[in-house]
Amino acid sequence: MSSTNYAALTAEAARIKADVSLLDYFFKLESSGILRYDGKKGKEYFFGFEHQKTGSISIKDQTNVWYDHAKGEGGDIIKAVQLFEKKTFVEAIQRLSNNLDIIANGYQAFYKKNGETEYDIEITRILDTVQHPALITYLHSRGLELSDINDVAKELHWKNGGDKFFAIGFPNVNKGYSVRSKVYKGNLIGGGISTFTIGSKPESLKLFEGSMDFASYRHLNPHESFNVIILNGTGNLTKNLCAKVAEKSAEKNLPVHMYFDGGTGGREATEKGKTLIPGAQDKSKFYTEQGFDDLNDYLSNTEKIKIKNIR
Repeated sequence: MSSTNYAALTAEAARIKADVSLLDYFFKLESSGILRYDGKKGKEYFFGFEHQKTGSISIKDQTNVWYDHAKGEGGDIIKAVQLFEKKTFVEAIQRLSNNLDIIANGYQAFYKKNGETEYDIEITRILDTVQHPALITYLHSRGLELSDINDVAKELHWKNGGDKFFAIGFPNVNKGYSVRSKVYKGNLIGGGISTFTIGSKPESLKLFEGSMDFASYRHLNPHESFNVIILNGTGNLTKNLCAKVAEKSAEKNLPVHMYFDGGTGGREATEKGKTLIPGAQDKSKFYTEQGFDDLNDYLSNTEKIKIKNIR
């Protein structure tokens, strides 16, 4: 494997571990009959095999890692796919990438060059508004309403390797979608940033790490007008994008506000934005200093806090 292909493979592995929900994957194993869900204790979710009286596998959703207390082993989502689907490291990455179609160009070229078969993803239906009851229930579970997303999001239905799926899709600049549902979190038909204009007279330019954070902000500030950039992954905050944001900010006299996560990736993106975008303001302290990792975490925990607008 060339150094270019290895770099692409490593980058895709990092993207998967950051963007694909381990908990959703384990629930998929549960729905397939491979594991049994035993409930949540504290901040951990427990799964087990049918022969076990008590599930031995714990998952910490915030850290995206699992641990089997019976076997003394654990790891990330890639290692889980290796174990439960009996795949090699490279096969596990291919499986996760193809399943959500979040393949970086270099990584996709690696598989085409080596004659590997990719899953055949076919979008079968696109609805202009989200209507499926399961997706509406998912939104409600995140503390959101249809009014928070329906003017920018679509309802997508697609086929992948013979299976059928549906999810909420936020269009991105590369004619793909950032997709969200209870089962899936990733990109469909290519990744990239999403850009929207909310309202008729934008008063600021706001950068969000993910689509649920953007929707959460709208829920908290339903009457505000602003320009939006959703990164759909902190790796998309490139120097080129920062330069374009800085240029638009200066041209339109718009302040730049950043609402990134409290994790390592989010903190690094915040510092990068502050360095490369003159005057960019970090707004994450509003929720991180209250113990919440991101804006949706803040919103969805309404029972623990008194919700206030964040601007």
